[in-house]
Amino acid sequence: MIHTTLVGGWTEPKGSRPFFGSLLIGVTDEQGELRYVGRVSSGFRDAQLGAIWKQLRALKSKTAPFPAVPATIERAHWVKPKLAVQVQFSGWTKDGRLRRPVFVGLEAPAGKDAKRERAHKERHTVAADATRRH
Repeated sequence: MIHTTLVGGWTEPKGSRPFFGSLLIGVTDEQGELRYVGRVSSGFRDAQLGAIWKQLRALKSKTAPFPAVPATIERAHWVKPKLAVQVQFSGWTKDGRLRRPVFVGLEAPAGKDAKRERAHKERHTVAADATRRH
């Protein structure tokens, strides 16, 4: 499944990786609040890291955009949630996190349509389509 999420922050990089370690991502709920759904740290090409880093720096914020600040091992930096990214993932965990998210690309334009409900509907549509084919 591929889903659009909003970037709420990033973590410090580890090892030889430049710019950032992972993106802290969220989706808006029914009340319009950004809910943390996980972190994505794989799927980036080297050229994308620098381009995304530039956008993150321009959106930097002193406060987390998530009502419940996620715990991170690496130091977290916050941004205004205006950068939308597409991630591929294998499902949702019981606690509302994306399972094994992988960066697919930037979404343009960034919008408030990064909602979990759409992913939920897409999951059922994909399952129904698969059932009809067999």
